[in-house]
Amino acid sequence: MTDMMAESSRRPRKTGRSRAKTASSIARSLTDATYEHVLDLILSRRLPGNTIIQERRMAEELGVSRTPMREALGRLEGEGLIVRHGPRTLAVRLVSLEEFLQSLDLRLLIEPHAASVSALHIPDDRLAELRRSLRSIDPRQGHPPAMHWVFDDNLHGAVGEYCKNDLTANTLLAMRRLTKMFERQHLPERTAPGWKEHDEILSALETRDGARARRAMAEHLKTARRNVLEIILGGARL
Repeated sequence: MTDMMAESSRRPRKTGRSRAKTASSIARSLTDATYEHVLDLILSRRLPGNTIIQERRMAEELGVSRTPMREALGRLEGEGLIVRHGPRTLAVRLVSLEEFLQSLDLRLLIEPHAASVSALHIPDDRLAELRRSLRSIDPRQGHPPAMHWVFDDNLHGAVGEYCKNDLTANTLLAMRRLTKMFERQHLPERTAPGWKEHDEILSALETRDGARARRAMAEHLKTARRNVLEIILGGARL
């Protein structure tokens, strides 16, 4: 008993500062989870463009207080995914065709280079995981477009993660969210991204061929631009 008491006395006790730090970490985690939930609602089109954000109702549906919901919405507003309509009203951003094309133009400037750099740095196990995922959605097996979009996110996400430039990675993430929002809002029935294009990008990454990865990524983005314009404008070109 004495030894246990002595051991207990030697254990560090939580001070007011450490308790406050723990509470802060919990609050931050709750805000992050709330942010991810609302972001998913937006990107999956369960919250379509121009939808008015009802903070109280959303907090109740998610089972959180209004504080983490307010902080999460503030982050989304800062990222441009929701916009303010008047002093008290927030709504999901409706991405225009012009914004979509501008974001694709920016991606064309930087994502092919990011692909060429990432070809030298993406770990073998990550590439193997991407290859297994791509094989599992072979178009001859008739998988739903949603599965292809998941792979699209994972492939482009890996390119951003391993391009060795945080500013580039963050810019690509922001631009990809805009293009994804546009396609979900205006082209909900659009077919999945090209399997062969993804295969070419991934093959270039697997062979550590930066020049080939650059070309494959550029062609992929140009094809996406062309396909969207054909749908929206009936084949017109800008």
